[in-house]
Amino acid sequence: MNGPRHLWSGDWEDESSARAAELAAQRRRAPEDDPPEPQAPAPKPHRPTLRERIVAFRRRHARQLRLALVVGVLVLVGAGAAYAVSNTGGNNSHHQAAGNGPQNAWLGIEMVSSPSGGVMVARVDPKSPAQKAGIKPGDVITQIDTEPIVTPAIAAAAISGLEPGDHADIQVQRGASSYTAHVTLARPPKTS
Repeated sequence: MNGPRHLWSGDWEDESSARAAELAAQRRRAPEDDPPEPQAPAPKPHRPTLRERIVAFRRRHARQLRLALVVGVLVLVGAGAAYAVSNTGGNNSHHQAAGNGPQNAWLGIEMVSSPSGGVMVARVDPKSPAQKAGIKPGDVITQIDTEPIVTPAIAAAAISGLEPGDHADIQVQRGASSYTAHVTLARPPKTS
């Protein structure tokens, strides 16, 4: 280990000339080793807009999107069919409530909801005003007098507002044709 060097020791002259030669050599090499000129910053990468991202997503996932759409439509159709079946089933049938009281008019039909609108005639009582007017099971009642009929409850309410002997014009849809049945309401038959 060398001892401490002092300015008065005389080594500084040797070292300073060696150091000066070293610095001169570095300066001669410096132009080659200069760092490159700073360049303008690179432009920012293009950031896609939301529309461009959606279009790209659609392209990548077109098959899955079509499949999801088909499945969704099938689910909706199935749900609609189930709803229609449940509304025309046995639990949703309404016997005409208007035939129970002594002053209530009687038409003599049993109704269920119709998926095409109106109410469907499920059963016609024999010798009833409905049978005499030509109403048959499977007919769809769309209007009673001026009242549009969309549920069995509305049809029963329209009849219950009338009295035996009153006349009612009932709009009936049978298949592709429709006609108006002129019905004279009666008293309900006595039950045993």
